[in-house]
Amino acid sequence: MLVVSNTSAILNLAIIDRLSLIREQFTTITIPKGVLEELRVGENLPGSKKILEALDVKWLQVEEVQDSAILRILKRELDAGEAEAILNDFLTISCLS
Repeated sequence: MLVVSNTSAILNLAIIDRLSLIREQFTTITIPKGVLEELRVGENLPGSKKILEALDVKWLQVEEVQDSAILRILKRELDAGEAEAILNDFLTISCLS
C-alpha cells in the first residue's frame, strides 16, 4: 500500500520519538519534496534526527511532484507540502484505477 504524508504527522511523531507508530503500520512512507523542505531536517530542531534516520534507512522516501496547473491552484490555499501531498495522492489513485 502506498502511503503519502504531509508534514504534521511526520514532524509531530518525530518530536515525541514515536515515528515507530507509523512504521509499524506501513513499510514505506512517501513524502513530497515540499514536505521535506517544511520538515527542515538540516536544522537542529526537535525531531530532525529521527526524521534523518528514517530517510537514511529509506523507510521515509522523498518523491518529486511535477509542477502543474493543479498544483499551483492547490498552493493558493495550502502550504506547499500539503498541496504536493494531495496532488501526489490523487495522481497515485488515478494511476491505480
